[in-house]
Amino acid sequence: MPRSRPRALLVAARPKQWVKNLLVFAAPGAAGVLDEVEPLLQTVGAFGCFCLAASGTYLLNDAADVEADRLHPTKRRRPIAAGELGVGEARAIGTVAIVGSVALAALITWQLAAVVAAYVALTTTYSLWMKHVAVLDVVGVAAGFVLRAIAGGAAVDVPISNWFFIVTSFGSLFMVVGKRRA
Repeated sequence: MPRSRPRALLVAARPKQWVKNLLVFAAPGAAGVLDEVEPLLQTVGAFGCFCLAASGTYLLNDAADVEADRLHPTKRRRPIAAGELGVGEARAIGTVAIVGSVALAALITWQLAAVVAAYVALTTTYSLWMKHVAVLDVVGVAAGFVLRAIAGGAAVDVPISNWFFIVTSFGSLFMVVGKRRA
């Protein structure tokens, strides 16, 4: 039975993937500022911006890959591939979500807007090219995690230490490589 249009849009937005965006809380949490109202609200806002940006890029990716997804045993059940959500509609909503995510991030800090824009550029490049190139696919996914962690610092003006960057980078690479091998 086909899903309703709102349900199809929700599924296509992949809210189960939003848990990855919890990394925006890492830098503010490590800096000990999440017990203050303003930094907490800024970090929650950063989380929302990343959820919006991620959903927008998922919609654009699925619209671009619709023909290949229709031939895939599991991806063919995705709303766009299944015809429950139109390709043009997905592109329009995805674009609005992406532009909205950067605009909302700019209301928090311009640094957060820059990180969200970098994330969108990375995920778009990943969808169009990097996912087809060995090693670059792993680096692209890991870099997405690192940008999420950096975004938390950008949202609350917490400097990112070299150690935080190194640990986040290697932790992300370790996790992505481990998942690929599993």
